[in-house]
Amino acid sequence: MEKTTGESSALNAQDASAEEKSKKSFFGSFFSTYKIPLFSLVLFGSFSLHALYPQTFNFGFKRQKTYRFKSDSLGFFIGDISFFANNTYDEAEAKIVKLFPDKIQVKVKKVIRPVLILCEKHQLDPFWVLSVMWTESHFKQDVTSKKGAKGLMQIMPSTFMETLAYMKENNLHLESDKGEEYLRYQYAQTFEDLGYSKLVAKLRNLEVGIFYLKNLLVAFNNNHHHATVAYNMGPFWTKGQLRNNLPVGQNNHYLDKVLKNYYHITKTLSQTTNVAFIPRI
Repeated sequence: MEKTTGESSALNAQDASAEEKSKKSFFGSFFSTYKIPLFSLVLFGSFSLHALYPQTFNFGFKRQKTYRFKSDSLGFFIGDISFFANNTYDEAEAKIVKLFPDKIQVKVKKVIRPVLILCEKHQLDPFWVLSVMWTESHFKQDVTSKKGAKGLMQIMPSTFMETLAYMKENNLHLESDKGEEYLRYQYAQTFEDLGYSKLVAKLRNLEVGIFYLKNLLVAFNNNHHHATVAYNMGPFWTKGQLRNNLPVGQNNHYLDKVLKNYYHITKTLSQTTNVAFIPRI
């Protein structure tokens, strides 16, 4: 029997509907069956690419192009700080390493990125931190003093624990707690040299020392000389001297060494970037 136009349209619509349902049923069944293997394949491919090209294939981490320090973050000197703005991460690190004596440049190179990243995070003069570190440990990462001070910053265990507890109580998240993939990406060669566990320990010791130094600076009204003495002699002794109008920093061998190291690191910058040194108080 010959189909009318209306019947033909209705049948075509039914066929199309049946075909659409068939497609949906097929694709629904396909993804239901293969969604886990497909996800695994994509995930496996992502990790494979990351393992082959860790510097270019990262899980959404992004590093800014330059270090960013506020003008009032710097310590014993003032002036033009375009050095950081005009140099990339790698350029700034390489140039700072070359400011040190040849015999310790290898040691400095191993810590320069963590120091700069953490100093930027807490807005503390990295040249000051490097000067203190040079004086305290000579950039020996595993050194322990006779009194028990440990690490690059030679911080005492009791001070370390008190500062760490304060940071956690105030929800100040440590760089070392950001996860293995982040640390692998951000610290690159340092991660490869130390491995995850050792890098975490080094970063924690370093950040606690830097944060403690920052707190001393705040406690002593941004006076880097007094804060430097307090780092060595203790804040209570230093405050007692000031309260009783007694000298702080005069004939102080530790402060002299830090200032000498600071000048050595920054003297080239002072000649090329219009830096003026703050006179000693």
